[in-house]
Amino acid sequence: MEKIEIELESPTLWRARGMATDNNCTLDEIIAKAIEKLARENPPKDRILGGWADEPELVDEILADIMRDRAAHPLNQKFGWSQNLEESNT
Repeated sequence: MEKIEIELESPTLWRARGMATDNNCTLDEIIAKAIEKLARENPPKDRILGGWADEPELVDEILADIMRDRAAHPLNQKFGWSQNLEESNT
């Protein structure tokens, strides 16, 4: 456990002490509980799509575009070549 020093405005400190008393715990424990509660309410964003979390429409559009390309260019073909192009070249 590490010891830290924090500065709080008087009303915030007064409120924290009151909450600690109401919950039969120390000031340290009430601060730890508040941090744990905030961590549960605000889970970290997904590392892969985290940057896109606020852009669901854009993600949908990108994925739809990917699926259209995949349908037009199956994975067993050269990228950028459709089956029709390959047939016309033979």
